[in-house]
Amino acid sequence: MGGEEMKTAEELKELVRKAVGETLRKKVPILDEQRLGADLGAESIDRIDLTFRFEEALGKALEDKILFAEPDPSVAELAERLRLMLEEKR
Repeated sequence: MGGEEMKTAEELKELVRKAVGETLRKKVPILDEQRLGADLGAESIDRIDLTFRFEEALGKALEDKILFAEPDPSVAELAERLRLMLEEKR
């Protein structure tokens, strides 16, 4: 997966949920409305790790601001940012 194929909004949400769960070692399902910091406890180093995971999964370099633009994006907001960024790079 990854590379040039375009992912749907739902596929991106699933990618974000999985990456967040693995990065933060969560044993419970990650929900779209959960915020990275406030709800899930992500710190700066976790966000950097997530950026690397997304780049690897998508096969594209991402702008650092995707995880830092707002103080605390939700999982769904993060997936939407990825979708928009991928569209711009087409």
